[in-house]
Amino acid sequence: MCESAHQHISTSANQHISISSHSPIIPICNFLLTTPSLVRRSFSAGGSFHSPFLTNACELLADYPAKKPFFIRIFVIVRFLPLFLFFLLVIQGCSSAVSHEARVPASPVDSVVLLHNAINANEKKRQLDTFFSSRFTEGKFSGSILVAQRGVILYEKAFGWKNYEKRDSLTTESAFQLASVSKQFTAAAIMLLHQQGKLQYDDTIGKYLPGFYLKCITIRHLLTHRAGLDKYTNICDNYYRARNEQPVMVNNEEALHIMEELNVRPFRKPDEKFDYSNTGFVILARLVEIISGKSFPVFMQENFFYPLQMKHTWIAGDGLDHPEKTRGYFGPWKCWEDNFLDGVTGDKGVYSTAGDLFTWDRALRNGKILQPEILEEAFAGHSPDLAKKRAWNYGFGWRTLQFDDGAKAVFHNGWWHGFTSTFYRGLTDDVTVIILCNKMNKGIYNTSPVLAILGAHHLPFGDEAVEVEGGSKAP
Repeated sequence: MCESAHQHISTSANQHISISSHSPIIPICNFLLTTPSLVRRSFSAGGSFHSPFLTNACELLADYPAKKPFFIRIFVIVRFLPLFLFFLLVIQGCSSAVSHEARVPASPVDSVVLLHNAINANEKKRQLDTFFSSRFTEGKFSGSILVAQRGVILYEKAFGWKNYEKRDSLTTESAFQLASVSKQFTAAAIMLLHQQGKLQYDDTIGKYLPGFYLKCITIRHLLTHRAGLDKYTNICDNYYRARNEQPVMVNNEEALHIMEELNVRPFRKPDEKFDYSNTGFVILARLVEIISGKSFPVFMQENFFYPLQMKHTWIAGDGLDHPEKTRGYFGPWKCWEDNFLDGVTGDKGVYSTAGDLFTWDRALRNGKILQPEILEEAFAGHSPDLAKKRAWNYGFGWRTLQFDDGAKAVFHNGWWHGFTSTFYRGLTDDVTVIILCNKMNKGIYNTSPVLAILGAHHLPFGDEAVEVEGGSKAP
């Protein structure tokens, strides 16, 4: 009747009695069935609750002459029973209160404070502000910057002009042409279709473009810049020059038609070596349209930008008005107007903000939309020939880094019509550096000083900054 799954009763004076805190009646039964000295020993060893009055009462009973008649000892015990019952109820209440208090989780505010302290956020914010304020003085830099560590934004600021002619200042909601940083989104679209079972990386172009002349090149060749293709920008330029015609705005389908009409052959066999190729990503964006049955801008909006609430991100050529769009400049604030190649996307053409790219960064880290196993292949190097020449390799739309201690990172730079951009993601360190410019500034490619402030892995200046992403000469 007095036994419990949480209780062990022994009548030996040398054994310990544990008193359950779940019910006050159990300790009372124990008390009545055992000697007062055991009750005293039980209270002194049982827990953190301590009452001098209760302890004295126990000692009084325990010292009561053991040779007294049994009925007298029982009489004394019964007289003290109400007192013991009262204190046992107090003990149970206090134990429950302490137990409940221990179960209360830390508030979100406490967690944020702990994380800020763990990464020394305030000191890093100060160092970043000093670095950027001294380096990006007025006139030398126009753009937006975001630096984060472990999901905490340490620095976010915009400098310069959205529209220099109108003296319209940049804000953190101003959208920039990402140039070749756009390639990661094209690769993501292909990966999503692969995840959905609608294509395989080793499928040939001919499977989806039956009439296209480059039939034997695979999707994997295009993703990893190993198709050996010529530059579509030069091909289209030469096409109009040869005809002495004024170029008109072209899209992906029309650019590929020009290539096919001229029968431009690859200058290298597929998979022979790494050759950075904008043309390959133009073809990939076209494949997304054919397989999905939707335009590339619509596909990206429906499957990525809208679900992730990237409200300031879109693809050029979507036919919508975007007041937050910035203008591109070079030199002493010379405007770089759009030309007929700005309608071609996949290799470039994504407009976004540093804040939206940070949202994208967290979505990738948390496995939203694209599954982790799908992303593993995107963040792996696919060109053995690069391993002998560069510190970086190339995955699917990302340059990949693996440091000597095994730490990993991915990044990409961009350059198009006055816009320069860099997007660095430390996969192991969980750091994010985003710098978007609308006034040509290739110095931003060197993210090493920023990564050093964060205490993250980084390359010495040089190797990560020298790669030219593509573009055209200033007019």
